Amino acid sequence: MPRASLLPETTTQAPAGVRRLDALTGLRFYAALLVFAFHLSLNRFFAGDAPAVEPLRFILKNGGWFGVTFFFVLSGFVLAWSARAGDTPGRFIWRRIAKIVPNHAVTFFAALAIGGLGAASTGEAVANFFLLHAWIPADTAFFSINHPSWSLSAELFFYLAFPFAFPLVKRVPRRRLLAVGAGLVLLVTAAPLVAGLLPYGAEFGANHLQSPLHGASIPQIWAVYALPPVRFIEFALGMLAARAVLEGLIPRIPLRPAAVFAAAGYAVSLFVPLPWQMDVAYVLPVAVLVIAAAQEPAPPRILASPAAVRLGELSFAFYMVHDIVLTATRAILGPDPLQALPAAGIILASFAVSLAAAWLLWRLVETPANNALRSLNPFGTRRSTIREA
Repeated sequence: MPRASLLPETTTQAPAGVRRLDALTGLRFYAALLVFAFHLSLNRFFAGDAPAVEPLRFILKNGGWFGVTFFFVLSGFVLAWSARAGDTPGRFIWRRIAKIVPNHAVTFFAALAIGGLGAASTGEAVANFFLLHAWIPADTAFFSINHPSWSLSAELFFYLAFPFAFPLVKRVPRRRLLAVGAGLVLLVTAAPLVAGLLPYGAEFGANHLQSPLHGASIPQIWAVYALPPVRFIEFALGMLAARAVLEGLIPRIPLRPAAVFAAAGYAVSLFVPLPWQMDVAYVLPVAVLVIAAAQEPAPPRILASPAAVRLGELSFAFYMVHDIVLTATRAILGPDPLQALPAAGIILASFAVSLAAAWLLWRLVETPANNALRSLNPFGTRRSTIREA
């Protein structure tokens, strides 16, 4: 008996001129680059008396958080945009696991080889391997081993929820779609207020001495930043944005003003209290930027050239390897900062090594493993023709 589908049987077709998402693919690399710059600022390669060091650190302090918000909104947008007619939950979830698990497994063991367990317990490391660590309200868990992997723990939850959440998004009446989107933005804004009701608990300590998180409440930051159901709000906003674009509910937004709006949201985030820095100030601008990039009929070459698109394709691998490279570099150099010229050389070398390692991971692991696992999908590879009940 054929499996019933929990994804919609019919997906609204994209208007002419916005079907390709090359601009969004290109933007992915710049978001990953922001995360790289954020982690770079935490490593303090430059001596404190180097010119412009502290202003640069201040400017970059929210870059990683902005990049992750972009990835979460983009993930919901792209999955809703490309939802397959009659797809089954099993097939969909298997494809998403095939996408993220190979890179995660390789970088997990690479990070273990370089840094060991760090502050994590064996149990927390096991939770990390199975992408459950974002559910644990301890920084030694959700930031364990390969630090950026916490976001994959959240993404896995999104993927498991998508076959059930997307039909609900499809059922939102057209006249209420934008209002529901505004409600999601308000939920993101309210999250720090709700998290503030939690017991303050332990603080981010010596392991985060150079981080904006130092001295902040671990339980409260976890509830705002790492807890998957809270971050699902941004993913859901992406799904709603995709439907709004596909159904022509949003007039075309020029890309440049959208980019300025996103930059302004980021600038505001630098001056608001910590819980609101992590996504509140720029979640709406990020959603607008994603919409504008999807609508853009002629994306600029900086986003849509073959090189930019390839860098976008490498962005996931780059995201997964860069912190390992920076950690290894700092371990080799020792804790002392460097003077300007040597530090600049080390930073450029770290970026080049990260990019080369990302290409190798993409070429030798991500692409072949993804293809192989997709072909082995135990839920089948053909599209279902059974209509949704």
